[in-house]
Amino acid sequence: MRLRSTLIAAALAIAVLPSCRLAAQERPRGALTTELQPFFAARTWRNATWGALVVSLTYGDTLFAWRADTRFTPASNAKLFTTAAALHYLGDDYRFLTVLFADGPVVGGELFGDLVLYGTGDPTFALDTASLAPFADSVVRAGIRRVRGDVVGDASYLGAELSGPGWSPDNLDQAWAAPPSALGAAENRIWLEVMPGPRAGSPATFRLDPAGYYQIASQVLTSAPRTRRRIEVRRGQSRGVVELSGSIPITSGGWGTWLIVQEPAVFAAQLLRQLLEARGVTITGGTRAVSGDAPARAALMLQRAHGGRDDAFLGALAVRRSAPLDDIVSMINHRSHNLSAELALRSIGRVAGNAGTFASGARVVQRYLTQTIGIPAAAVQVTDGSGLSLLDEATPRSLVQLLAYERRAGGTQAFYRSLPVVGEGMQTRMTETAAYGRLRAKTGTLTGVSALSGYVATAGGEELVFSLIVNRSPSTARARAVQDSIGAWLADWVRDAAPRRAAASGN
Repeated sequence: MRLRSTLIAAALAIAVLPSCRLAAQERPRGALTTELQPFFAARTWRNATWGALVVSLTYGDTLFAWRADTRFTPASNAKLFTTAAALHYLGDDYRFLTVLFADGPVVGGELFGDLVLYGTGDPTFALDTASLAPFADSVVRAGIRRVRGDVVGDASYLGAELSGPGWSPDNLDQAWAAPPSALGAAENRIWLEVMPGPRAGSPATFRLDPAGYYQIASQVLTSAPRTRRRIEVRRGQSRGVVELSGSIPITSGGWGTWLIVQEPAVFAAQLLRQLLEARGVTITGGTRAVSGDAPARAALMLQRAHGGRDDAFLGALAVRRSAPLDDIVSMINHRSHNLSAELALRSIGRVAGNAGTFASGARVVQRYLTQTIGIPAAAVQVTDGSGLSLLDEATPRSLVQLLAYERRAGGTQAFYRSLPVVGEGMQTRMTETAAYGRLRAKTGTLTGVSALSGYVATAGGEELVFSLIVNRSPSTARARAVQDSIGAWLADWVRDAAPRRAAASGN
């Protein structure tokens, strides 16, 4: 038996639950209420509130419920709603498009017009800068040596919104809250590294990767050995300037942080411009972005995309199609990638709701949950795609209903496969327990919030679906320890006697 008593004992010691300790070789049997209830009823949780639901997909009965109909902040468990709806409305094989247009005639190697890079929210295009190189190569192959116009980043497909409703202001400069735009690059963030100078009192040096978008105004000095590092980063009064101040010890190996790009479409266009100039292309105009909603152009792009041929894009120098959506959904849920989840939400809004806004995407996802799956409208509130929003709410039952539907009724294998498995995609939790290779789930973490929802195959041969959420927790590490203990317990569980089969819906 793979279940280790050490994990259970550790979690129970944290929760101060002496009545619930598991003997080293004891396999839990029978109903789960007696075993699981003490985890959530411990007085040491203070103001924390737990919610949980465990349902057998094999037999359709509810094995454990604790505040299953209370609405909680789900954190990244909200990505389960987003990715399921994306697969439903867009399809497993949906591919995002990025197109480079020559907006004008080309005569004698000169483009009399703009170069327009048009994005449709491709999460894979936005992951790095390498995606831009083939576009620069296409300009050279077309014989263009001079552009008598601007390099334009067109993000109008999804509109100008760059932060979701209910996002905490404290997160807006964090790498995990990079602004979602129909066109972006390098995850819309730049790595800033500060290094000490050659001697105490000399200016520190710095490096930006990628370079060119921000200008650095640095007043950081090199300090003596064994002094304390103190570096302050703030936006400058001038556009595109970041101000640094403070000191860094001469013995320091360097210090780094992420800078969030405030204009992703300009950033992508600027990186393309750098690649073009490195290839000998002269550009006489500037670098700018278009981000206002342009429904007519978006409709034309969708129409051309459905044609499935590159020659359908008249005037295009290059067309890039992303990996299929099922691969992207797997990446979102394995990496819990906020930027990609928000792009998926807003793409749903554009395709099924006629606008690439957060509100449109949220309405479509909510419609899927209530009208297709049958989740009560009062059980869930969708406001963004990643779960960063503090306005998102979901009951444990709504998550279990979604998971049960995707597994048994109308879902696809793509959704099921997108959840990381303990020991594979989930490599730091429950790996020394019975859950190894048998539990797949989506995690979720915000300040005071921890969520874990997914599927587990038990030692007794059943498949269970579960959701475990805590809000206002004094320690997310402690909450995860309890969730891991329960996950391991469920994986090692054997029912005393098989009941009559019922519908497995989470109701």
